[in-house]
Amino acid sequence: MSPGWPQRPCRFVTSRCIALLALFCPFAFARPQAVPHVDHRHPIVTQALALGWGAGKQSEVGAATAGLRLIFGSSWLLGALLALLSSVLVSVGLILQKKAQHKLMGDGAATTDQEPSRLRVMHEGVFWLGLGLYLLGTPVDLLAHEFAPGTTVLPLNACIVVINALLSYVVLYERFTHSDFFASVLCIVGTVGMNAAMSQTTWPLEDLPVQEVLRMSNELLSNQGFKSYMMAWCMLFAICTCMVTCVSKQNAARSYAVPMFVGLLHALFYFMSKRMVALGVRASDPEVWNDPVNNKVVAITTLLYLFYVSSVVDGVQQLSNRFFVPAMFVACQVLCATQDLLFFRAWEAMTENNITLFVVASSVSLISVAFISPEQRVNASPGASSSSTPRLDPCTDALRRHQHVLNIMDEYEIRQPTSPCATDLTTVDMSISISNWWRAFPLFACVAMISLPIALWCLGLFFAMFTAMAMLAGYQAWKLGMHIALFAYAGTQKMAHFDNADFRALHKAELSDQRTRLGSSPRWGDVFHFVLLPNYKEDVKVLSIAIKSIAASGEAKANIVLVLAMEAREEGAEEKAAGIKREFANDFLSVEMTFHPVGLPGEVPGKSANTKWSAEKVLTEIIPARKINLAHSIFTVGDADSEFHSEYFAALTYYFVHAGGGPGVTPDRYLTIWQPPILHYKNYMAQPALVRTASAVISGHDLANLADPNATRVPYSTYSISATLAASVRGWDPDWISEDWHMALKCFLATSGRLKITPIFLPVLNYSPECDSWPDTIMARWVQAKRHALGFSELIYFNGHIPRVCREIKDRKQRCMFAWRACFLWVKLLCIHTFVACFPIVGPLNGILLAYFVTYHPFSSALTIDSWTFLVNFVIQAVSVMSLVGFAILSVAIFETVRPRIEHSAKCSLWWDSPMLHVLTILPANLVLLPPSFLAAALAEWLPAVRGVGGD
Repeated sequence: MSPGWPQRPCRFVTSRCIALLALFCPFAFARPQAVPHVDHRHPIVTQALALGWGAGKQSEVGAATAGLRLIFGSSWLLGALLALLSSVLVSVGLILQKKAQHKLMGDGAATTDQEPSRLRVMHEGVFWLGLGLYLLGTPVDLLAHEFAPGTTVLPLNACIVVINALLSYVVLYERFTHSDFFASVLCIVGTVGMNAAMSQTTWPLEDLPVQEVLRMSNELLSNQGFKSYMMAWCMLFAICTCMVTCVSKQNAARSYAVPMFVGLLHALFYFMSKRMVALGVRASDPEVWNDPVNNKVVAITTLLYLFYVSSVVDGVQQLSNRFFVPAMFVACQVLCATQDLLFFRAWEAMTENNITLFVVASSVSLISVAFISPEQRVNASPGASSSSTPRLDPCTDALRRHQHVLNIMDEYEIRQPTSPCATDLTTVDMSISISNWWRAFPLFACVAMISLPIALWCLGLFFAMFTAMAMLAGYQAWKLGMHIALFAYAGTQKMAHFDNADFRALHKAELSDQRTRLGSSPRWGDVFHFVLLPNYKEDVKVLSIAIKSIAASGEAKANIVLVLAMEAREEGAEEKAAGIKREFANDFLSVEMTFHPVGLPGEVPGKSANTKWSAEKVLTEIIPARKINLAHSIFTVGDADSEFHSEYFAALTYYFVHAGGGPGVTPDRYLTIWQPPILHYKNYMAQPALVRTASAVISGHDLANLADPNATRVPYSTYSISATLAASVRGWDPDWISEDWHMALKCFLATSGRLKITPIFLPVLNYSPECDSWPDTIMARWVQAKRHALGFSELIYFNGHIPRVCREIKDRKQRCMFAWRACFLWVKLLCIHTFVACFPIVGPLNGILLAYFVTYHPFSSALTIDSWTFLVNFVIQAVSVMSLVGFAILSVAIFETVRPRIEHSAKCSLWWDSPMLHVLTILPANLVLLPPSFLAAALAEWLPAVRGVGGD
């Protein structure tokens, strides 16, 4: 997916819609018990009895089971939650087992090298932790079947594929193609549809009396259905065994035989375990264990489970989790459903439509597995990779040593050759003013979000109200919670890979490699950087830190022009700038000074106005005077306290050179804003706990959006843009405060939606506000938060220009493309502000509704605690709580990644020096301080929304 926002609408809309469908399918088809206090004997039980297994009265469950049901209040809800817990345990267990293998393989994890032996893997503690979690998942799943019907548990098991996909990307660094993504989603949709078709064929063994269970066990081998089933099972098992043991690992057939082998063992284990569980819940009856056949059933079931677990461990070791887990899941689900369908003749209770749906859904699931590549496509963990070297020596194979960095760049489709037939950049005029009536929109959006559930309540539409609350809470739990924790962690790994890259050496190696195609791209030495540092009354020491970090770049003396963007209204600005110029004159190609005048018409004093003035001076005076090619020039706008990575400008040159395009299109270098991760960690150790918590969340949010290849992004604080694009849109607008967001929106509209925001994973460290006392520091951070919240007003600008820009686009296809991309960007701008503004209101309101449900006050017959709507909402709240733990781990992960660049980090105490103790220190602070942090952020968002109505 192209970075920034969707560049291919058809593929993107399909992926987004199917992803949402896959996410909610397990919940939507997880059907609760329809009416409480009725006989749950199912028609399939009658069919089973018709095979010669008699009839009897319903048995009592164990005292412990009844106690749990009494404590929890709802057996169906407990069963559904146990099914979800089982999915989490199984997914995490499989991920940790694979992680142990990757740790041993190092860089070999990304190749077809020989896997380490199982004995070596078993020496890793991570492996045993993963195996333990996986083993724990099985009894939890069996217990879930005791509390809830299979039509609830089996669809919820599809969460295994969702969790595995996320963790495979974040923890194992496996790379997904679009085909892998679509096929995984179809696996989920197919298996859920298959279970939906069998929604009337549940076989509750607990409904049978003990005599019937014993009779079933004794007459199992004499049952014709079971004999036919075992013959088919043995034939498939023999074929899979032959392929697994005799076929080469390079053969694709073996890759598909392994999950089928696992599925066969699981299906038979599932078949036998249902009987063992039925016996287990009747263990207090002496008649159960007096029958010798039952002991054989237990022994066979245990043996099958051991074989099944062993085959799973082998499958994880041989194949990527990206392929093995969904393939194994589909095989297990299809075989288990088929054996119930045939052996118990469940098809007789199904309608013709249900049978058709079952066949189609099963076929879709099985066929979709074929489109998931079993190939190992992994970026090795930075800690296990031998490519993490401080600097490459002249004899190093730069292409091989940078393979992980190249993989990350290819994930964002960065490297494109430039066609000789590329077209020049054309833009839409953005100087036309907009209507003032849009100023009320931010306030209207906030009020509407709060009013919607209240209005639905007043109208008596309780189901719609609760569904709306679940959707709002779901977005918050994901986008403002788990998404940050997961993808920001992946971002720390990408930063670690980039940290030791040598982009000049990489480019030189590519020039000598015949496989590299650069086309008509600019030469490395022809690319010039103009670094604009707008500042006002900034301490010289802070400015010096930023300037020294720029001077540390290998490009500084030959290709970087430092522009000190001063404010004329600052007393002593000329002497201050002159002193800085004298100190750093020899470190750059040139050090230039600009002085933004006071009182220019139509301007709001601030960074945007100063940046516009300095950029115009560069475009009209400095570039022509030095005879520099505008098309090969880049503006980098930083803050006065921005500490750059020493390799950032070399990486920026590399990205600029490789940002090409095909014939008849404008090269990407003129349609891109490059964004490094912005981390407010420079004075992390000196920040008060409340400020530190806010810094971690904001830094994590920015990093997560950069690390997620499919995210919609906007630039923040420090960024780079081609001088050609900046000149085409007439530079920065001096009457807007949030110059980063505003410039991105202006470029997006001017280029008719072609703008891209491309991440460069070399972080820029900033200071959080710091004063003499912690109350003053918190107040300074509050002032900064209010300034950041001014981005809410950008919706006014965006809404005002979208219709006009859309009308000016003549080509119908391009107009649809623009509307599609603008929609995603608009939703991004809306949600990031309105959800933060409304969270302190919507969140507690949703909690009150949940509490009301738990106390057994159903709003309607369709909306009780035994409903998927309540389950979804309940799970969302659990995810939100888990996100707090994720924030603590993330905060420490970022700290460890950039630790050498953090002030006083070398002298930190034991509580900070140990990552584990650091997490334990951060976690209680997050639990206590995140609510007031979100409350302060919400208040900061409401202020510009209210002021916008008055035209401020």
